[in-house]
Parts: sequence; structure tokens; C-alpha cells
Amino acid sequence: MEKIIIELKNITKTFGKDTTVIRDINLSIKKGEFVTLLGPSGCGKTTILRMIGGFEEPTSGEILLHDQNINQLTPNKRPINTVFQKYALFPHMNVYENIAFGLRIKNLSPEQIKEKVSHVLEIVDMEGFEKRSISTLSGGQQQRIAIARAIVNEPEILLLDEPLGALDFKMRKEMQLELKEMHKQLGITFLFVTHDQEEAMTMSDRIVVMADGKIQQEGTPEEIYRKPVNAFVADFIGESNIFVGETHGGKKLSFCDTDFKCNQNYPAGLNVEVVIRPEDFTITEPSEGLISGEIISCVFKGTYYETTVLNNKNEFVIYDDESYNVGDTVGLSIKPSDIHVMTSSNSHNHFVGEFNSRGEVTFADITLKPDITKLIPGSYYEDNTLFDQSGNEISLNGVRVDCYFKPSDADLSDNPDEGLVQGRIGSIIYRGDHYNYTVRSNTEEEYFVNDDYLWNTDDLVSVIIPEEKIEYHIIG
Repeated sequence: MEKIIIELKNITKTFGKDTTVIRDINLSIKKGEFVTLLGPSGCGKTTILRMIGGFEEPTSGEILLHDQNINQLTPNKRPINTVFQKYALFPHMNVYENIAFGLRIKNLSPEQIKEKVSHVLEIVDMEGFEKRSISTLSGGQQQRIAIARAIVNEPEILLLDEPLGALDFKMRKEMQLELKEMHKQLGITFLFVTHDQEEAMTMSDRIVVMADGKIQQEGTPEEIYRKPVNAFVADFIGESNIFVGETHGGKKLSFCDTDFKCNQNYPAGLNVEVVIRPEDFTITEPSEGLISGEIISCVFKGTYYETTVLNNKNEFVIYDDESYNVGDTVGLSIKPSDIHVMTSSNSHNHFVGEFNSRGEVTFADITLKPDITKLIPGSYYEDNTLFDQSGNEISLNGVRVDCYFKPSDADLSDNPDEGLVQGRIGSIIYRGDHYNYTVRSNTEEEYFVNDDYLWNTDDLVSVIIPEEKIEYHIIG
């Protein structure tokens, strides 16, 4: 069994009084692994890297290196080196002196320094550049020198904070392969941070997908792509067609008003989300497809055509070798094995609330007064006192209650006085015929809302929830 080298236990990081960027994260990394933290800007991945490197301290939780807590250990005392996006090379030193800098601090002999510098220059394919000025190097060459300076100290862990971000497309592709090869040669643990899905898929042994300071899923590149656990992962990793559906027992389900077969058995009546990758559709004659529609766009992408088909209000994106004319009617077929069903969606508004002495229920950021007589059959009010059907007085003060409303029952507005709660839009996921939004309030509560209108990430919105659409169930 491979040994765990670094472990994060219940890590939370808060800046200031109420800006939480990491939320109770647990993560283990094995010795020699190439692990990539992948997610959109602001999801917390760089903060995790900085905490492991010792540049930030967790608000709570432990960072363990070889089972020892290193929360208080300064960066120079950790067997960890970092390659930053801007490289942080010394412009007044040549290549040799940049790489040798850390070795001189360790008081190694000139012979030892020369041997180590020569060795790492060979690894990064920069032999003969020892006397070159940093300013004369290309972006890719500077990146190699930054890596050489980091690995010359023989760290146990190398942290790479979006090191390819400043490179052009061709150089980035080349460096992806070179980094992977370096990892194999060195045998040390790489922890890589990026928002580029292709980088993560190309280089990683394991990908950790993050959003809103939480780990959404971790697994091999193939697992992340083929078996996403929720709509965010499916939407973030590559192009996806995501639809809301329902199971009908066995391997039968429906979405987009059409019946399909999948590869697994499910009980009837489950609300599910269905993911189909664009390359898994086959365009057919209209009569031969499981579903048909009109082509509304067909764009050449270099190695394939990206074709969009409209069926009623649902859009399907397909990758195909053939070009089609806008306005053509086509059929779409899909194999059961290529329909990925997700039953554990995070896009439901389900909260636990509590009654107070005034008959109000407080859940999340909201306080409302439901009609209690609808919650308790046979109950009634008399002189503002609640009685059950036998005439016994009922007190609900402190009683807990499930509170639920569907994303489709809520709406968004830019009028702060119109909704029950205000927040900022986080993730946005397109589900075939509507957008699903995550709205995070100031108290870190999350609300999920479906809307036809396209809002932007970080927009300040009000969540409108018709009170009659909220369901309550007393739980004791």
C-alpha cells in the first residue's frame, strides 16, 4: 500500500470575520502522486496550496506531513518547494546563480552545488544555459529554470501554482508533457493547481475538483470525465449535455419528454440528472433516432464539427465528423452505456428549521409563519391558541421542521426588496432548456434556482420564493 505523505484534516480557512474560502476539507495525497486541484477562479485551490507550503495558516483543522502536524512550521522548515505562476526568478542573477541560490544558503560546497545544478539543468533540458541572463529567456525557458530551482533542493513535495498560465498555447501543450515526464524521472509528489481542464486531464494521476471552497469529486481523469458525481463536475469537465429526468424502474428513464434505456437498474420515481457527452451522440435520419430536432448551428472546430440540435426547448450539443446545414431535421441516437445518471444532485432546497413561540419557522436566512393547521390534520385555532383534534393545546416552540422548495418554484430578481433573501450567484449550469443557479447568501447558505434568464457569476440577486410553494414536514 502506497504511503500517504500529506493529509488535510477538517481544514477550514477564513479571511477576516466572514469570508470563508475553504470549508472543512479532507484530502490525502500519496507519496509520488501527481495530484491536480482543479476548479474555477476563487474556489480555494491556491489557498490550499499556500497552506500546505506554509504561506497561510488554517483557521481550523490539521495539515499532517508523515503524520506530524505542520500547521506552525515555517515554509523554510518544510520539505516542500513551490513554483509560482510568475516564477519569481531573480533578474540580477544568471541561470546558474538562480538555481544555486537555495544550495548556497545550505552552505553546500562549490563542487556539490555545481554537480546538483548540472543535474537539474539536464532534467529540464537547459544544459549550456548556465551563464544566460534571465531577461534573455523565453517564457517556457524561465518556467524550466523556476522548476529547476525548486527541485534542486530535492523536496519531498513540489507545489505548482498555475505555472503554465503565462505560456502560449503551443508551449503550454509541450510543457504539459514535459512536466509529466519530469514527475516520472524525479519520483517526488507533485501537487498542481489549475483551472484548465485539459492540463488536469493530461498530467494527473488524480484530479480533485473544487467549487465554493469544497471538494466536489476526486478520482482519476477517466473517472472524473466518465462518472461525474454532480452537475457541477459534469459541466466543468469538458462539454456536457445535462438534463433533468425521472426513472421508471429497472433500466428505464425519461428526459426531454422521451423514454430511454440506461445501463443500471433504478427504482421508479427518482428525480435524476442525466449527462451525455457530445461525442457520444450519433446523428441519424430523423426516423432512426430516439429523438429528433432541428439543427440550429454547425461550427467547424478543427478536428470535428460542433452541431447544436433543438428539440422543443431542449438543446443538444454534438461532436461529429460531418457538416450539416442549419435548418435540417435530424435524429439522435445514444447507447445506454453512454447515458450517465446522477441520483445525488446537490441542487435541491432542503433545510431544517425550528418553530418559535409565535408559530414562526426559521430556516437558513428566512423566517415565515406557515398555516399550521395544514401541517397537523384536525388542528385548529381558538383565541390564538392552537389545539389538536381532541381539544388538547399544542405548543410547537422549539419543534424542528423540514422545509423544502423546488428550484423551479423560485425565481431571481435584481430588486433587493422583492425576494425573501439576497445573495450572489456562484455556479451556473445549463440544463438543456434552463439555467440552474447556486445563490450564496452572506451567511453562507446556498439556494438553488432555475431561471430562463442568463445572469452572471457574482451578480447580487434576490431569491423570490412564493410562500405557498414551500413544503413543511414536522420532524419532532
